[in-house]
Amino acid sequence: MKINLVLLLITTFLFAENSPSFKTQLMSDGFSRPLLVRFHPETNAMFVVEQTGKIKLIEKNKTTTFIDLSESVMTGPIPDERGLLGMALHPNFVTNGLFYVSYVDKDNFSVVASYFYDNKKQKVDLWSERKLFHFEQPYGNHNGGHLEFSPKDNYLYLGFGDGGSSGDPQNNAQDLSNFLGKILRIDINTESGYKIPDSNPYKNEQDKLDEIWAYGLRNPWRFSFDKFNGDLYIGDVGQYLWEEINKISSNESDINFGWKIMEGNHCYETEVCNQDGLTKPIFEYPSDASYAFSLMNINQKNVYGCSVTGGYVYRGNKINDLSGLYLFSDFCTGKIWSLNPLKGVTNDLTPQLLGNKKSMISSFGEDIYGELYIVEFSGSIYKIVPLNE
Repeated sequence: MKINLVLLLITTFLFAENSPSFKTQLMSDGFSRPLLVRFHPETNAMFVVEQTGKIKLIEKNKTTTFIDLSESVMTGPIPDERGLLGMALHPNFVTNGLFYVSYVDKDNFSVVASYFYDNKKQKVDLWSERKLFHFEQPYGNHNGGHLEFSPKDNYLYLGFGDGGSSGDPQNNAQDLSNFLGKILRIDINTESGYKIPDSNPYKNEQDKLDEIWAYGLRNPWRFSFDKFNGDLYIGDVGQYLWEEINKISSNESDINFGWKIMEGNHCYETEVCNQDGLTKPIFEYPSDASYAFSLMNINQKNVYGCSVTGGYVYRGNKINDLSGLYLFSDFCTGKIWSLNPLKGVTNDLTPQLLGNKKSMISSFGEDIYGELYIVEFSGSIYKIVPLNE
């Protein structure tokens, strides 16, 4: 088994041999547990989502508080997986001022709500909150909470983990009667609430929730759409042995990624399992680092990670070497890789982007020009830029 693992790593993790054509540039720092960045669709101003409850707006080198939800979200002195977790701007945000947030409230309920930004008053109307989802989490981890609008259909996609604990004890990810361990898909272009798209695979099926688009996920912490073709890439956090990258092509639905039947490409807790109808990851890597050591900022050598952070396919115009490559990371080690989805080849970009700096990468970001950003949990936001910039 160890020999096979070594061969897998040698053949899978290829390191860039050419001189780097890109680097990172510090954009801003001093944030409180930042988890996500978004960008104004017209001005490219940057929104920074802090786990502790605030969304900051950076515009013309000035930082202000866009919205403060700290009185509503569950946070504590020791970081866990709850808090303010996601944000997405409506595709027509410039004209309608609507945006969406995802958080875990103080009663341990997952909440997805919309708010209205009044452009004339230059502030968010806190009384405009409309809750789309409000359901209890059985445990305090694997909450997911990511939100993305598809560039192809403009529907809102929502990701939730399996509910937490360890090993999905309630088998939520395979149960189509709840939202846990799923990617949901809804149409928010309605006067109130949301509608179910006719193309959702389980619409009007008995004992299956209409909102479900894909299932069998443990904790889809970050997922994104490829601007070029609408394909969906998911970073799904593993249990004990494997971290994985999953993909849904823009013309696919009704996908079961296999948790907890499988973890990555491997049967979970059994040597043999029924894999019929399961979609395997396009990439996996060993989960061999310590999450606790990461939070304590203890450097870990000769490990790959323990909590995958999904990223984006690079579609910017400034760095040709990254064109069409999917960038992702691991929270526990701060390693950053690029994955060629067509060839299955992975390059380690950590030396070029971070050097020897110990980082906890909580997310990536993509601005309106397709350029990519790195969100570092200790408080910094970096942009990936050409070497000569």
